Amino acid sequence: MRNHQSIIKALGTWPVPALLLFFQLSSAFAQLPPEVAQFGYPETVFLNGKVVSMDDASRSTNVGSIYQAVAVKEDKILKLGTTEQVRALVGPDTQVFDLKGRTLIPGIIEPHSHMYGRAVELLDRLGFKYPPEGVYFTSAQAHPTDLEKTQAIMRDALKEAVTKVDPGDWIVLNLERHPDQPTLQLQLWGDTRRITNRRTLDQWSPDNPVLMRPGHRGNINSKALEIMEEFLPGYTASIHETMHGDVIGEDIAEIGWVGSQEMSVITWQLFLEKLPLNTLAQAIKIISEEATTKGITTFSSRIQFPKIMSGYATLAGLGQMPIRFSAHYEIHRLPTDPQQTRQIYRRTGVLQGIGDDYLWIDGVASERWDSRYPESCTGADTVAPAHIKAREVCPQPGELPWDTLQNAAAAGWRLAGIHMCGSESTRAFFRMIDMAREINGWTMQEVRDMRMTGEHCNLIGKDPAMIQQLKDYGLILSCGPDLVSESPAWIRDYGDSIQPFILPFKTWIESGVKLVGQHYGSTPPFNKLWQAVTRKFDGVVWQPDERIDRVHALKMWTSWASEYVLKQDQLGTLEEGKFADLIILDRDYFTVPVDDLLKIRVPMTMVGGKIMQLQASLASEFGVDSIGPVYDFSDEEVAAQFLEGN
Repeated sequence: MRNHQSIIKALGTWPVPALLLFFQLSSAFAQLPPEVAQFGYPETVFLNGKVVSMDDASRSTNVGSIYQAVAVKEDKILKLGTTEQVRALVGPDTQVFDLKGRTLIPGIIEPHSHMYGRAVELLDRLGFKYPPEGVYFTSAQAHPTDLEKTQAIMRDALKEAVTKVDPGDWIVLNLERHPDQPTLQLQLWGDTRRITNRRTLDQWSPDNPVLMRPGHRGNINSKALEIMEEFLPGYTASIHETMHGDVIGEDIAEIGWVGSQEMSVITWQLFLEKLPLNTLAQAIKIISEEATTKGITTFSSRIQFPKIMSGYATLAGLGQMPIRFSAHYEIHRLPTDPQQTRQIYRRTGVLQGIGDDYLWIDGVASERWDSRYPESCTGADTVAPAHIKAREVCPQPGELPWDTLQNAAAAGWRLAGIHMCGSESTRAFFRMIDMAREINGWTMQEVRDMRMTGEHCNLIGKDPAMIQQLKDYGLILSCGPDLVSESPAWIRDYGDSIQPFILPFKTWIESGVKLVGQHYGSTPPFNKLWQAVTRKFDGVVWQPDERIDRVHALKMWTSWASEYVLKQDQLGTLEEGKFADLIILDRDYFTVPVDDLLKIRVPMTMVGGKIMQLQASLASEFGVDSIGPVYDFSDEEVAAQFLEGN
């Protein structure tokens, strides 16, 4: 009462015109919708659509709330509701888009995508040299079935490269799978060692260091081995350990077979480290912008070297990140001495959460815990010939991945992006966590709260005891449904008894295991959702009982995936107050025939309230200009302009 009297007394001193204006404004303000009164008018509204929130993150097939319209204010969702409710918020400068019944859903979160790798590939295609002199990149396509013919293709490509470089220059030969090649019929990172070794590379290229890479592994010649020895003293003496016995009964240094870590040393430390930072950042930006055309608004990946993170940090510092990036560092790049690494961990603290809304650290990773076929460790769970079982990578205490991860866990670091492909390697991971638990006195709930993640999960299986362990430890499995395509190779090597181990998505979901998707490349992510729903490869449905509903598939890349990147309160669903990361589809994901999932395209993508791409056809309908990346590097002039600008 006293306050009211004070206001009335103060108003009594105002001139009459001022009083009239005050009461007019007060009346108008009182009539504004509460959202506008509190936050102001939205910049953008979408009306007359099917706005699917995906805000039911349960194991059910319920999508959550379905609205007609959504309003966006700055970088957040201001209002969800009927067209009439949202239309009432429109101000004089609000952009109004009529969806005309189109489906609008949360942006796709891709938990496992090496965007920076595709950025480097882009520079390769453009012929960009790093350094400008001294490294020559070339490629060859493997024969679909014949190893001897593949050898001839490699030989001819390498001999041609030799004619184009000076003695002493590096030659990097990328061996690519033929498009008609049955998946894994020719193991480009395994079987090639039968036809290529250090001596054959020496014959083809005696005066140039050569790296032949069919994937994460490859071969080097003697000149390259000399450089590796100079760069990494003791390299040949330690190579047997680093390869985990991948080439059984052979001298790995003698044949020049290099693993993923050695490959990284060559490709990044010896010459990619010299890549100009602005050029790397520009290539990353282009690839990330391309991802928006597929509906990707957030992705996660391991980071191998600081240079990569510097590229992203450059974009973030300039406010030019097209999409959000959740990063985890490769832990085995740190010193191998347990005491030394332990001190690093203690001084660094908990390595997660550092960053901002577009670039942040979500933990530390290791791709060397085990790996995809043929190295997935199933141990005693499966029976196979000795030469097949010998390929399995099964981590043990005292080995680099085990010790570094245990030290990181003991320091409280979140372990994310751990390559965890086989059932026995998964149990080994839990044993390692138990050792960290004992050191720290953690409860199991504290372990679950860390939300650790395992990658690929192709042969973990569905044994009830294993499923219970996955739930007890709260492990988030990040799995690519496209890996079902490897079923023929697994069955060939392990027999039909391996089938229950192959990506049992439905069993995991129904049992309460945390599951998210992965494997975005150049294809639309809806191709992966289709694979999760159909489990088709080459016209065959593999393990049909493990097909999942399309709603569950979408949750793997939206609401469930948000927990993987530690942003479940901000991303993954359409809710008021969350980031306005959303996409428009050209057809209804929820109702089209299942094979039409392959045809879904994304004509508009919004990240943090900003339209990152808007295709011309939809832009014309909206009455605005199109937005988005148009990079036709097949046009020599476009490529030249890009190179000149960097």
